[in-house]
Amino acid sequence: MDRKVGLKSLCLGFTMLELLIVLAIVAILSGIVISEILSYIDKARLRSALNQFLSDLNYVKNQAQITGVAWGIRACTGTNQYKVFVDPDGDCRDSNDTNDPNDPCKSNSTKICLNNPDQNCTNDTDCPFALVGSCVQLEMKRELEGRIIFTKGNTTRHFYVVFDRKGFAFNHLCGVGANNITIQSSSGKFTIFVDRFGRIRVE
Repeated sequence: MDRKVGLKSLCLGFTMLELLIVLAIVAILSGIVISEILSYIDKARLRSALNQFLSDLNYVKNQAQITGVAWGIRACTGTNQYKVFVDPDGDCRDSNDTNDPNDPCKSNSTKICLNNPDQNCTNDTDCPFALVGSCVQLEMKRELEGRIIFTKGNTTRHFYVVFDRKGFAFNHLCGVGANNITIQSSSGKFTIFVDRFGRIRVE
């Protein structure tokens, strides 16, 4: 008998106000947890974007050293776009050096022979000596995933870095050294620096 009375009093012990307080606490805690999860996801995307861009920076540096032809990267500030390009004429710029607001990183899909940059091609067999990888696209557009953009570094122009066959870095005026560029999301940012010797560092 006493047991039934105890259960009945326990069930009647919660008022509407107490239930609302409990629900409010659960909602606040859920909001905090969801916010932390979203922040973690955003940071992971930013780190992934950084790794992607660093990978392409190292790729163009290696390609310049392997092929003996200058390769570069142009990042279009205010967007998530950049492009990897071959610089056969050595002017330290891509072929579409324009600031088209509709397509700031417009790319050129023309293919050229690395061992004869004046010659266009459709595949490696069109190139002298038909070496594997001789026929390459002049410019290749890339995008950072998520809500991540490039912001300006220490230049008013878009970020350029061009590597020569020795791995040295040049800016868009073919001056020794390169500019820095920052990639940013709502949760943070990374700034990438390339020095004149082609060394890459992140802060």
